[in-house]
Amino acid sequence: MIILWIALGFSLVYLLLQINYLYNWYITPKVEVPANFIPTEGVTIVIVVHNEERSIGACLQGILSQNYPEHLFEIIVIDDDSTDATSAIVNGFDHDIISQYQLSDFPEYIKAPAYKKSGITLAVDKAKFDTIMITDGDCTHPKDWIRTLIYTFHQNKVVFLTAPVILMPGRTMLEKMQEVEQLTLMLITGAGITSRIHDLANGANMAFRKSTFRDVNGYEGNMQYASGDDMFLIEKMRLAFPDNICFVKSLEATVYTTGKKDWASLIKQRLRWAGKNKGLQRKAISRIWMFVGAYHLLFALSLIGSLTGIVSPLPFIVLFIIIWFSNFLVISTASAFFQRTSLLKSFVPLQFLYTFYILRLGLMMAIGKKGDWARVSPD
Repeated sequence: MIILWIALGFSLVYLLLQINYLYNWYITPKVEVPANFIPTEGVTIVIVVHNEERSIGACLQGILSQNYPEHLFEIIVIDDDSTDATSAIVNGFDHDIISQYQLSDFPEYIKAPAYKKSGITLAVDKAKFDTIMITDGDCTHPKDWIRTLIYTFHQNKVVFLTAPVILMPGRTMLEKMQEVEQLTLMLITGAGITSRIHDLANGANMAFRKSTFRDVNGYEGNMQYASGDDMFLIEKMRLAFPDNICFVKSLEATVYTTGKKDWASLIKQRLRWAGKNKGLQRKAISRIWMFVGAYHLLFALSLIGSLTGIVSPLPFIVLFIIIWFSNFLVISTASAFFQRTSLLKSFVPLQFLYTFYILRLGLMMAIGKKGDWARVSPD
């Protein structure tokens, strides 16, 4: 009976949490740029790269093809010690609005292990425009990406915004699981910012004012963490400008990247992401992740207990119904907005795979495994 009550308690909290996310997602306004919007604001696009020869060309070409006046934006590429052809490819564009800097040429900016934060700080100081947009070298961008973010700045009078990042369609179940996880994360990001329960951001698609970056002293106090150029900055911005943070709910503002191809790479990346959480002042998102992990653990243990006859199957049934029902509502909502409803065909196997993934990740964290502290990786 005690186990049943625990299952009921967990299920109720989980259901309420998902309902809260769905409600705040629905009330987050969709951004639609009027056809007569005429941009007048300059913007600096910042890309910190490390060994991105396979993708940097397409990334830059997509930005150069933006539906935005070319005289109103520049691209700054900070090369963080690439050992491949990344730098040569960037130089090959030979375009007036593209500037490339080698991070190693500016040792006064380098604060190991925070190489990406160091690169962003250097780029901000080199930028000629006050509005800064950050993306990654492995991303592709729709033609109205800049236009949509700048319009949002104007309409909402914000100092920091973040926008969706989703994964390109994959073939394997592992890739599909990451797609679904990322779609869900984008919904949670938008809902969290709207409700102010927590603030998430993605370093592949965020923007801020140079002046406010300096007002919050950039990444000062966070340089001991290799990751977190997004999370630490949005937290500082929320504390300094609590009413001026925004999520851009728009397909036109969405950038696209690729997921990990194997389990080892995925787990290492997620462990790296988790490593920055201990440095955040606000602990809401960490507590929510812990609760979700505990739910999946209880879910797995109740299944094992019911199959072995140790406990009644009722706790498992309750946990099963609530988590699958709640997850379907969230995933179907996110996939509909981002036009990925085909993923719902794999909903059932992906739920089992996701539980395995959460438990494996939790175990790695429990035994003290560390992430892949890469020089530059999408955050």
